[in-house]
Amino acid sequence: MRQFSIVTPTFNRAKYLPRIYECLRQQNNIDFEWIIVDDGSSDNTKEIVESLIDRDVYIKYIYQENAGQLSARNTGTKNADSYILTKLDDDDLLCQGALEKVWNYFSIKTGKFQDNCVCLSGLCQYETGEIVGKKFPDDYFVSDHIRYRQNKHIHGDKSEFYVTSIFKKYPFPVIQDEKNMPPHIVHERIARDYTTLYVNHVFAIKNFMEGGLSTQKYVYKYTKGSELYHNEASMPPFNLKLKIHHSSRYIFFAKKNKRKQIFKSAKNKKIFILGLCRYHMILLKMFLEKFHPFSVLIKITANNNTKFVKKITSDDYTQKD
Repeated sequence: MRQFSIVTPTFNRAKYLPRIYECLRQQNNIDFEWIIVDDGSSDNTKEIVESLIDRDVYIKYIYQENAGQLSARNTGTKNADSYILTKLDDDDLLCQGALEKVWNYFSIKTGKFQDNCVCLSGLCQYETGEIVGKKFPDDYFVSDHIRYRQNKHIHGDKSEFYVTSIFKKYPFPVIQDEKNMPPHIVHERIARDYTTLYVNHVFAIKNFMEGGLSTQKYVYKYTKGSELYHNEASMPPFNLKLKIHHSSRYIFFAKKNKRKQIFKSAKNKKIFILGLCRYHMILLKMFLEKFHPFSVLIKITANNNTKFVKKITSDDYTQKD
């Protein structure tokens, strides 16, 4: 069993894989496997991977018919043989020495991270050095993805490392004819059973390249997965505001999916009526914005104001107190 499994789902992005290979070579004295799951690529992904095999990094290459990133992550997780598992997107990198720092938080004796946690969550940064999203309010804190990340609105991608044996128990749901869904669903399922250790340390470098999951409107494209996610997220320990928010979005996607008996299928029936109210309030707002008799006048006024602002800006106008 190795110390780490690094799972990289990839689809037609062969040119980025050598970058990951080089960053993995910089991980100090760590025994790890790099699991590349080729999700049906039609480019030269296989040839690039073969050129990297039998060098300084132990690589497992797995090809599957195109089924989406989350299915590829499931495949990589199933084939992982390690204490700790992490995902590394094909356009991202690990910081030099990141795995060694993560390993210092782990105990082979307990099979978990410090304070009996099954996940270690750190920060990501852009190549410019800017932190992605928000830092954690605390430099060292034990909680979970729902109570700490969601309820406190700590947004932005984070670098997460899971105990492999635990993560294997929570595969991403597979829905027929849909390739993706909000990936938070697994983190939140784990959060209901286990705790995470949060540290303000940068482990990964994010590069949101065109064509990645973050650039796709997958939430609206894969409506069944979104319905499932928001239905689950309407339950505690989400706070009241978020439960209402997720309940209203569950109703929206359930209607998009032409689901019958939406109330019967709702996981949180106590909050459902509030979610329904919010849903109809949003519909009313959209209707008024579109059909209000003064909407045309409002748009004309707004356009004129925009032109005026541009004019005075170009004329170096400065407003005095």
